[in-house]
Amino acid sequence: MQRAQYAASWLALRLDRLNRLAVGVLMAVLIIDVWVGVVDRYLLHWQINWVEEAARYFMIWAILLAVPSCTYHRQHIRLELLCDALPRPVRVPLARLAEVVTFAFFTYLAIAGQALVADGFEQFSGLFGMPMAVPYAAIPVSFGLAAVQSLLTFITGFYSDPRDPQTLEELEA
Repeated sequence: MQRAQYAASWLALRLDRLNRLAVGVLMAVLIIDVWVGVVDRYLLHWQINWVEEAARYFMIWAILLAVPSCTYHRQHIRLELLCDALPRPVRVPLARLAEVVTFAFFTYLAIAGQALVADGFEQFSGLFGMPMAVPYAAIPVSFGLAAVQSLLTFITGFYSDPRDPQTLEELEA
């Protein structure tokens, strides 16, 4: 493995671990928030009205932050059936082209999401009164990270078969 591939694999692995930690924390907070709502509704009857809105925002962030992790593990949408049917000399360039298109798509979504965040500063949530830019920021942040992971995955697997990725995680095992 060449130096650039190793560096890209190292960075991608570290970003993925940090990203998965963030998703795990968000999911734990989401579960606690939903349970507070359930306990309130059926046992305490305090009528806490913010739990649903908070759960919505935690879920948006958690789901969208899972996209870069899926990109790192190459679990995003691909045409596996088509790639598997092609011979290796055709499959590899086609997979590289798909990775470039994936990078361009994620980059576009990250840039387009910034306009949504800018508009969100003028909108406010119903209960919290926070600017909607906070939940909208999940779009450029998650797709920006997915674009970075896509680029790092491209660099890492440049000389290998795309169906058999060699990540640092696999090399260290």
